[in-house]
Amino acid sequence: MKSKWLFLLLWMCVIVRPEAWGQEVKSANTVAEEWIQVSSSSATVLQWFEWIEKSTGIVLSYNPAQMELGDVCRIEHGGKMTVETLVRRILSGYQVKIAVVPPRKLVIHARKIESYDVSGTVSEEDSEERLYGAVVTLEDKDGKQWNTISNGKGIFRLHVPEGTYTLKTSYMGYAPQSQSVRVTRDCFVRTRLKPLLFEIEEVTVESGKRENELGELTPSNLLAFSGGDLFSQIWILPGVTSSLAGQNFMVDGGGYDENQLLLDGVPVFHPGHFSSLLPVFNGDAVKNMVFHKGFFPTPLEGRISSVTEVNLKEGNKKEHVRTLTLDMPAASVMLEGPIIKNKLSYMVGARRSWLDFFDSLLSEENRLNHSTYDYNAKLSYNLSPVTTMNFLAYGARDDFHLPIEENGENVSVLRWDNQAYQLSFATQKGRLGNSTAVFYSAHTNRAYMGEIKEDTDGYIHSGIKSLNVTTDFSYSLENLYHARWGVKYAYEVYDLVSQGEEMRVRHEPVNQVSVYYDNLLRISPEFSVQVGVHGVAYCPQHHRSYYSIQPRLSVKYFPSERNLLYLNFSKMEQFYHFLRFDSFSLPTDFRMPSIDGFKPRSSEHYEMGWKHFMDSGQCEVSVYYKTRRNVLALRPDTWVEDESWQKYLMVGNGDSYGVKGYLYQHWKRWSLQLSYAYSRSREWFGELPEKGKVPSLYDVPHQLGGALSYQLTTRSSFSVGGMLRSGKVRFLNEDYEPLSVEDFREKREPLNYRVDVGYSYRKSFGEKLLLLRLGVYNVVGNPSEEDILSFYSVHWRGNCLPYGSISFKF
Repeated sequence: MKSKWLFLLLWMCVIVRPEAWGQEVKSANTVAEEWIQVSSSSATVLQWFEWIEKSTGIVLSYNPAQMELGDVCRIEHGGKMTVETLVRRILSGYQVKIAVVPPRKLVIHARKIESYDVSGTVSEEDSEERLYGAVVTLEDKDGKQWNTISNGKGIFRLHVPEGTYTLKTSYMGYAPQSQSVRVTRDCFVRTRLKPLLFEIEEVTVESGKRENELGELTPSNLLAFSGGDLFSQIWILPGVTSSLAGQNFMVDGGGYDENQLLLDGVPVFHPGHFSSLLPVFNGDAVKNMVFHKGFFPTPLEGRISSVTEVNLKEGNKKEHVRTLTLDMPAASVMLEGPIIKNKLSYMVGARRSWLDFFDSLLSEENRLNHSTYDYNAKLSYNLSPVTTMNFLAYGARDDFHLPIEENGENVSVLRWDNQAYQLSFATQKGRLGNSTAVFYSAHTNRAYMGEIKEDTDGYIHSGIKSLNVTTDFSYSLENLYHARWGVKYAYEVYDLVSQGEEMRVRHEPVNQVSVYYDNLLRISPEFSVQVGVHGVAYCPQHHRSYYSIQPRLSVKYFPSERNLLYLNFSKMEQFYHFLRFDSFSLPTDFRMPSIDGFKPRSSEHYEMGWKHFMDSGQCEVSVYYKTRRNVLALRPDTWVEDESWQKYLMVGNGDSYGVKGYLYQHWKRWSLQLSYAYSRSREWFGELPEKGKVPSLYDVPHQLGGALSYQLTTRSSFSVGGMLRSGKVRFLNEDYEPLSVEDFREKREPLNYRVDVGYSYRKSFGEKLLLLRLGVYNVVGNPSEEDILSFYSVHWRGNCLPYGSISFKF
């Protein structure tokens, strides 16, 4: 009997042993599957192993040389879990195998998981055109993601642990692509996306998270006069007051001359055309546009309000393609194709206005009296998948002519010329990248002196010539750190008109050296900081030199996957001043580098905001404050008569502030863009203390813009859009004379508004593509005088203008 009770007691001791603190044992097949209660805490790997042994009575056997026992591991979410699960969490950076040795022993074999670089290129399938801003995602079997975007050369790089991933690539206007990638070493992946042609019903806005890049298929672009006009996207952005073609725009309370335009990195001085209907560049040749305001990447400098980067296509590397376009402002042709298939390609585009050919059939008051032509040419050579060499050439001429000769022959009275040439080289060696370029850019403004000053003959001109050498380096360390640094040298010559009894041109050479360094640090998947500095030495040969330090800071935080909070700061400096005194830019306007006592203009821009990414769109709200120092203005009651600018101009300071909102939403067949900005821009001058802080010429308190598009079929869509904004401040009275001191900055133009409508039809015939666009500008409204297209031959009453465009690609 005693032996029976003794056997029963021993059996109970086996199945019901005392429990350790923090541990609960349940039925398990092996000791690895026993359950344990774990609290959220941090400890070294060794401390965790000792705690497991003490809490469970399990013996852990392992090779200390295979793991870093001193590494700290934090268990974020405590709770009940098996011993094996806990061990794998502790050794999350290792490949772990666990073997059970009876009765209570676990043998742990661990191997450090290596991480490798997954790099590659993203290009268009049909043409091998590299795509900037494509969203690239690597996703593992547990759903964890690593994300990046392709750079300006279409190259991307991610640093991930070894394993098998799904590589997802998406880009607006292209079919998204997914492929399986096994990472066991550094690997290079070429991704080619298939364009969606003109069938826009499948287009997603997933790649709309690309920062600053302007899209092609947004509703506001469907209201453009030119079929390929990406500049029409600018006027819908909050804080931007712009004409339709994107020239003469104002950003966040800044002036017209405070915006810089870069063509493949080459500055284009005084861009624009006589006809405000005509986009600055031939849209068929444009690859993409990136618009910077508020925060400026560290390599950029030279203007204080905005920088627009326009990148041209490299040319189709697989087949020869022709694009013919006829719209109301101009007719254009673009040719592209391979010279060496998949290696060397060409792109040549030319455009010319055509309505001026009918001037002889029109009355004198309805004649255009001006013509425009421009060309783009580019050679692109892929030496390797990550090494490219490009040559760029661009030229444009606008000519305004009048029958001023006695025989009635037309004479050129005003001509604008722009030229740009560039040779560039870009390569990537592992984590180090380099881009080097040599380029030349020039602008000339020539006028017939008889139209400017009586009893004179011949021509007078002003202009800028700029020769530049730049080199830019970048370095990426895993996914945590990205550095960029570079040097720029520019030699510029300014041709300035000196007025007086005789007009003459003086030449002012300037040397400029820039050095910059930028760091992007991803502290966590949710938090990143970008900080950089740009230093400039501005050294005119005959005047004092200026030295500038321009810091940049951007802080971004994702509190959730769909929400972004950001804080930006940029200091910018501008060494060139320009004031226009007439409807058109003339050689006699005030054009001045930082010489003759005119100091550089500078600005500090502070901005904070919130972005929310939706399944089919995004919304954004931000507030900003911007300082402006050394701003120039024409004195009240002043007529410019000679080159003594100091007696005609006054120097002061200014600031601007505002709140902005933007919404883009795509829902089924509907697409909506909506923006609003409340902003104020002020200036104050020491010569006018009694006036205090007055509105600047760029003060537009209320700006509302919107565009709504409805997809009628898979090939056609209808759009309606418009704007409403406060009238601008006047600087001339009703008789076009300078205002008095009492009226200085006191009067405004009336409220401006307009509504436009447009229709587009897109059709593919095999590999041939057709685009037809029709519309009416200003169906109802009261546009400003600047927006009234007075050089347009076909118009209806009330400045209501029809437009049309047809484009054929084959």
